[in-house]
Amino acid sequence: MGRKSPQEKKRLSYAKDRRNDYGANDKASRKNLPRHKRRVNQANRHRDQQMLTSARGPVDLEHAATAEEDLLKVRPLRWRKWPDTPLGGVVRGKLDRIDVRRSFEAATLSPLADREPREMLSAAAHLLSTKDVAVLHFLAHTGVRVTELSALDLRDVSTGSVIVRGGRRRTIPLPPELRPPLDAYLRVRAERPGADEEPAYFLNAFGCRVSPRSVNDVVATFGTLIGMPGLSARTLRKTFAIDLLRAGADLGTASEMLGHASPDATRAYLAR
Repeated sequence: MGRKSPQEKKRLSYAKDRRNDYGANDKASRKNLPRHKRRVNQANRHRDQQMLTSARGPVDLEHAATAEEDLLKVRPLRWRKWPDTPLGGVVRGKLDRIDVRRSFEAATLSPLADREPREMLSAAAHLLSTKDVAVLHFLAHTGVRVTELSALDLRDVSTGSVIVRGGRRRTIPLPPELRPPLDAYLRVRAERPGADEEPAYFLNAFGCRVSPRSVNDVVATFGTLIGMPGLSARTLRKTFAIDLLRAGADLGTASEMLGHASPDATRAYLAR
């Protein structure tokens, strides 16, 4: 019996290991995690270590429990494989999930009514922290994406404008009503130990840059509290775009401020 080729070994591995957990069969030649999935685990461990090393001051049990819950959400506890499912079935399942998500967004992503943004922001001052109030005002008055808000640095925000960096770099003017919540947040931020060493504009409870996931969670939780279960950062972004057009801005200006590639992208975005 000659030496088996890699393809033959792979076929034998699939034939022997019919279980759906990596490492469940110690006799299988494919019991180790694939490299691209090992990197995810390594990235999560690195994120844990960063959170631990960046924690300053006394231990806050509430923040520690929140951080642990957030980490458990993103950490892959177990990976699945489908040795008996053809590639077409896997791809079809992923496309079905994408269609479900898009239909849900199309049904729930409707702009706020005329008085709802003002009432929402006034309620935020009584229910949210100073940082979360500033985040909510920033999303409502600038229409930036949560990823762009998370990437903001102190040097990007000035008295009258904000520079959004990245693939669609642009400058957005800051309205006067946005300055009070931002100034209140900056005063609280300056009192935190080590805040001067962190370039990020919005910091979380551990003194690190806020993540897009945490921003989405804050907006969704706040929407549930005030009776708007469909509230999201994209809802505020679409409301900002509608208000721009109602104020007399043309489609090209709105497209530039939203960071879209062309006015056609803005037209399709507002049509949903």
